[in-house]
Amino acid sequence: MISDWKLASRKRLRAFTFVELLVVITLLGVLVSMMAPAMAKALTKAQETYCMNNLRNISIGQILYTQDHDDHLTPHAIKRKPSPNAIIPNSKMTMWPDLLETYVGDRRAFRCPCMKCDPGRGIGFGMNLGVAEKFVVESEVKSPHASRIQNPALAIYFADSAFITPETMHRPMNEWHEDTSRPLGSWTIRMPNDRFWDWIPTRVIPRHGGRANVGFVDGHVESRDIRQLGFNHPVGHPENLWDRH
Repeated sequence: MISDWKLASRKRLRAFTFVELLVVITLLGVLVSMMAPAMAKALTKAQETYCMNNLRNISIGQILYTQDHDDHLTPHAIKRKPSPNAIIPNSKMTMWPDLLETYVGDRRAFRCPCMKCDPGRGIGFGMNLGVAEKFVVESEVKSPHASRIQNPALAIYFADSAFITPETMHRPMNEWHEDTSRPLGSWTIRMPNDRFWDWIPTRVIPRHGGRANVGFVDGHVESRDIRQLGFNHPVGHPENLWDRH
């Protein structure tokens, strides 16, 4: 005879019925659907944080470069042929990512996980020509001196950047979309007073849910709603963060 203890054990080990299994699967599906938005939000925030850390490394590299060059800011480009393994190949000039690579330490720092360009070759951050002043200079000493920036904590030097699609370039700034036909991205940021603003629309891009990561001349970085950057204000306006002040 089977003892009472064995009968009780068999009852405890009874398998799920098909109906019970369906109920469990349904409950799991409901839980996953409830968690999906939170998981997506967490992933988006993690990507934004990763991007900000890269931009912080770039900003620190720029400070170190400035200290090594008698307080002259990193130029947008120098009229000097880059190394054969340059981040941005060019036959006549060395662009700012190649000038800062030794200070940053890793060329992956020039990429944003949310950029739409080639993730292996593209550049996700641009330098503000409103502060750099010139597209290319003859030498380091021709770059602006740090003392000429009146409010370095209010002057954007680097930010999330991209070519803006022709369809969105004239829309409100929070509706700008990245042009996916540009595999190398953009390492240049043009401002509203630039004569190429519409012709070569390389601008700050709100790729983080309407926000952009920006690095200031003094080295600090922030996540800002793109409407807070003052593109709708003229040069010298107190709420304008894109000119030299």
